[in-house]
Amino acid sequence: MPVDHAAAPRNSKIPDRVNDIQVLFKHLSDQLGPGSVRNVYDVLVRVMTAAVDDKVIASSPCRRITLPAMPDEEVTPPTVEQVEAMARVMPPYIRAAIVTLAGSGLRIGELLGLKVSDVDFKAGAIRVERQRLQSGKVGPPKTAKSRRTVPVGEVVTDALLAHLAARPSREWLFTMEEGEPLNYRRWKTEWNGARKVLQAAENGAAEREGRKAVELPHMVTHDLRHFYASALIAGGASVKQVQLVLGHASAVITLRIYAHLWPGEEDRTRAVMDAVLGGLRTGCGQVDGMTRETAGQNA
Repeated sequence: MPVDHAAAPRNSKIPDRVNDIQVLFKHLSDQLGPGSVRNVYDVLVRVMTAAVDDKVIASSPCRRITLPAMPDEEVTPPTVEQVEAMARVMPPYIRAAIVTLAGSGLRIGELLGLKVSDVDFKAGAIRVERQRLQSGKVGPPKTAKSRRTVPVGEVVTDALLAHLAARPSREWLFTMEEGEPLNYRRWKTEWNGARKVLQAAENGAAEREGRKAVELPHMVTHDLRHFYASALIAGGASVKQVQLVLGHASAVITLRIYAHLWPGEEDRTRAVMDAVLGGLRTGCGQVDGMTRETAGQNA
């Protein structure tokens, strides 16, 4: 989630002591999730390593820094049914946003920062040039790699065309009902409201059917990004391809989050050899006359 850098501690120079770095990451930990904090740390380590190589500083202060613990549970992407259900109950004026997030993997700040001109309907692509911060201000993308072009399919472009036909706009792609650009507060309100509608529907169905209601998963907006990544991986996308379209600063970040979704080496070995030797499956391979005769003689 993007951070308003105005809220970050202001120093007159780059922190160059271990204590300075620790204080910085303690502050970031109060604003960001563990994964985002570690992403910032990865970038800073590379910057400090380059500074040491260029003899700007004697040694890197990024040593023995305590970072927030990562949750043990692996990312579990939502199902297609869950995404479709969320799209159905969202208010019509932002329903296309669900389709866009699920079909592009954009961060919510990137979606809120989209202009109509960022969408190339003919080529089927969305250009990420900016993001909307929680403060409502517009800033640059999260990292240099976040500035990217994401290919999207007809499902996304058709949804956006229908959206603009119903709500014409010359600038911002998604606007509130009052005409102002869609912001974080409104998005979060509508998202939470949609979740409550889905839970209420489940509770009502359970009561009618005489069963115990199921508590629906606590789905957050970022789960749509996980949904997109998992679909790419299931379709055979490489680590590099997923990194590029998601705008991760490095492939290390991509693997840290999604490594468990890629097939293991043993699974890959089995799949490759099954594909190569598929003709030798019992009862499936072609058997020529000589082989058939030899087999009969042996019998």
